[in-house]
Amino acid sequence: MYPPGFCPPKNQLVRTAPPVPGGIGFRPPNGPVYNPPMGPGTIPQAGTAQPLPPSGLMNGYPEIGVPGLPAVKSFSTSVPQMPTPNPGMVFSPFPPTQNFLSANTAQLPPVEPPCGPSVASLPRVQIPPPTSYPPPPIGISAAGYKSSKRGIFKTLSYRLVLKRGTVDLLKERHILPSTPVEPPTVVLPPPYDSSEISIQPDVLRCTLTTVPSSAMALKKARLPLGLIVHPYKDLKKLTILSTSVIVRCRTCRVYINPYVYFPDQQHWRCNLCGRVNTLPEDFYYDPATQTFGDPTRRPEIRNASIEFVAPAEYMARNPPPACYVFVFDVSIAAIETGYLKVFCEKLCEHLSALPGDEDTLICFMAVDSALHFFSLKSGCRPKHLVMPEVDDYILPCQTDVLAPLHKMEKEVREFLKTLPELFDNGNSPHLAFGSAISAAHQLIASTGGRVTAFLANLPDIGQGCLQNREDPNMRAAKEVKHMTAVCDFYKLLALDCTANQVAVDLFILSDRFVDVATVADISKYTGGYIAHYPSFNICNNPTELVRFTEDMNRYLLRKIGFEAVLRVRCSAGFAVHTFFGNHFVRSTDVVVLANVNPDSAMGVLLEIEDSIDCRVACFQAALLYTTSHGERRIRVHTICLPTSESIAEIHNGADVQTVIALLARMAADRCMNGGSLQAAREAMVNAVLDSIYAYNMCLNSKQFGRVLCSWSLRLFPLYVLALLKHKAFAHGTSVKLDHRIFEMCNLRTMPLFYLMLDIYPNLYPIHSFSNEDEIPPLLSLSFEKVDRHGIYLMDTGRYLFLYVGQAVSDTLCQNIFNVTSYKEIVAGLVKLPELENVQNVAVRKFIDQLRSARPLASPLRIIKEDSPSRELFTTRLVEDRTDSTLSYTEFLNHIQKELQPK
Repeated sequence: MYPPGFCPPKNQLVRTAPPVPGGIGFRPPNGPVYNPPMGPGTIPQAGTAQPLPPSGLMNGYPEIGVPGLPAVKSFSTSVPQMPTPNPGMVFSPFPPTQNFLSANTAQLPPVEPPCGPSVASLPRVQIPPPTSYPPPPIGISAAGYKSSKRGIFKTLSYRLVLKRGTVDLLKERHILPSTPVEPPTVVLPPPYDSSEISIQPDVLRCTLTTVPSSAMALKKARLPLGLIVHPYKDLKKLTILSTSVIVRCRTCRVYINPYVYFPDQQHWRCNLCGRVNTLPEDFYYDPATQTFGDPTRRPEIRNASIEFVAPAEYMARNPPPACYVFVFDVSIAAIETGYLKVFCEKLCEHLSALPGDEDTLICFMAVDSALHFFSLKSGCRPKHLVMPEVDDYILPCQTDVLAPLHKMEKEVREFLKTLPELFDNGNSPHLAFGSAISAAHQLIASTGGRVTAFLANLPDIGQGCLQNREDPNMRAAKEVKHMTAVCDFYKLLALDCTANQVAVDLFILSDRFVDVATVADISKYTGGYIAHYPSFNICNNPTELVRFTEDMNRYLLRKIGFEAVLRVRCSAGFAVHTFFGNHFVRSTDVVVLANVNPDSAMGVLLEIEDSIDCRVACFQAALLYTTSHGERRIRVHTICLPTSESIAEIHNGADVQTVIALLARMAADRCMNGGSLQAAREAMVNAVLDSIYAYNMCLNSKQFGRVLCSWSLRLFPLYVLALLKHKAFAHGTSVKLDHRIFEMCNLRTMPLFYLMLDIYPNLYPIHSFSNEDEIPPLLSLSFEKVDRHGIYLMDTGRYLFLYVGQAVSDTLCQNIFNVTSYKEIVAGLVKLPELENVQNVAVRKFIDQLRSARPLASPLRIIKEDSPSRELFTTRLVEDRTDSTLSYTEFLNHIQKELQPK
């Protein structure tokens, strides 16, 4: 049913909690709120009323035929076996029983996480109806070539497989486009293609834009079926609707959306389960025009993403005020970095703009070998309370340490100015981090909120104390040890936090070993955020200083959602298999996030349980949360995709970037839950082998000297090779254990845009700028594309590397860097001089354009060809061979040999 190497275990960490009477969060309204009961699937008599234009589920159209396809070879035992791999190769597919399962799935104690809603305050502006375009022509190549006229992919051919959509990777070596890869356009079959309503691809995206209509088709296609969901992303246009009635299906509880069908003016048919529901009278009112009439004019029908203000019956309690706790590491290792002064300055700058209302609470703690609390009272000097007993501490009174921010803003500012000086002479080498987080949780357990913790040292005393278990001699080993937590303290504490709607965000500010594999559990299971600033020091690492400063600007001001619950609903026949990200899984299709932020996404692996009868499949992600101003909201995203039994159409509709994003999450999840690094690497290679073999069998190709794949998946082997060389999964190179684990944590939560840049950065030649508006073409990540006379910009998402060749001309040095020669360029510079010439202006404008399109900071770092930091650039040239890895050409040759019959 799934490619070997893709399927995590069905018994994923799930703990179903019974509802708590009077618990926190959302609950369904009592009684029949939306529609009177009707028989499922029965269309009521509508008199002489004419059906409305279709906006969703339709019947009466011929179903897609299943072409006769030969049996597909695969690694599973239920179909013919693929040829035995050559044991002498570097990458050898692993036995059929291995896959992306968690070898040691830890059992957690029962917990009753609340099903609370959560956050987001945007201006309530109604967006105009979307522009309607004529449907694209039928019968164009199934490969989905890009239209130069309208910039979209042309329609799929449902009955014809044309081989011009097939690529021989051994012949077509230059497959990278000169512009960033665009997401494929979903082309729905008639009549669904009439409205042009679609979800933004960076919010909800499926690995297959043509969904298999049966489990057997999915098994033959040998591709993963899943979603990348970015539910709380900042959206420039989002309709926020305040209504007394939120219309939902009475059977499956899906929210009404653009893909439902109106058989008449009084009813609508659910696009997930097929039930016919009655429309409430309020639904005939159009808030945009303030008139009554056609229900298809409603915002719910015209927007694939919409946000509702939840009515009172969805509330189980009055929303508590926003509450923020800051826990500072003040051990000697942390004080030496200088981070405390930088952060306090930033917090002072943005204090009045923290998300919240007049009741917002704030609290400060510090920790070294003792716990430090601070009592802030209006008109009084702060009191410093020290608890030296970190194993059995006495918690201060909440009212003493939780300060009302807006009433005591002046006192808080004065405290932040003096806090760094208080610990300037700190000399404690020990850290009771676990005790500090536990105390912070207890302080706000009654209200919930966010704990922001800074860590620069190994927690070695108090609750959850750890020992250094990294062996520097094993960093380049084939099998990496200690990728899982050494104890359950932080996981169990995280479950308590989740039950009380407390999330912990973790900022790691050191290259010292802090055991990220263990302490990260406190964020992983609470919906928290994890950031890492290696070698952070305000004096000698300007790149990380700039990144930390800009990240704090974003972190302190970005919106936040409290008491969040995310549910993913699927069309009949589909089911959620596994979630990947930072959350607590409450049931098979529901995850709990104590906090939700706009910079984190998650992956969802789907499975097919029954054959699909409809020509389209729909998936809906609904996020319920509380805003920082105490308002309940429900944000709903819906996607509709065509279905097919044709293996060729499934491959031609694959979204390679989403496939890679899901594959990376699955591999990271496997490693962090007890699986071996080598098994994860082999599973990724198997994914490529399986997909290419399945497509060759679909084409009935017996030319074993070729590596054929669909046009849409032409970059799949290249991206997998880049993933194998990523710091999270690389072997044969020295990677610190904490760095490796952080990268795995990052892959599990990265939005798709950042993840793709992190795996395969964009490389631009910027030495040839001739005008300010020029956009340089993308280059392949190979040193053969790098000229010693040139200057290149590498965009990794997290950093911008400006690489300067040693033979660069003096003219370029003068125009861009304002120096007379290459020798005078200062390596590590984080800002270009502002000069009034075409090249300097064009480079700075291009860098500003890249940064303006993303919320997180991307600091610039200048790297000279002969500088020690050159490795930061060259290690990202993933198409080249190294001592322990294959080049892209060698990787393709390996794939070819593995596909040959033995």
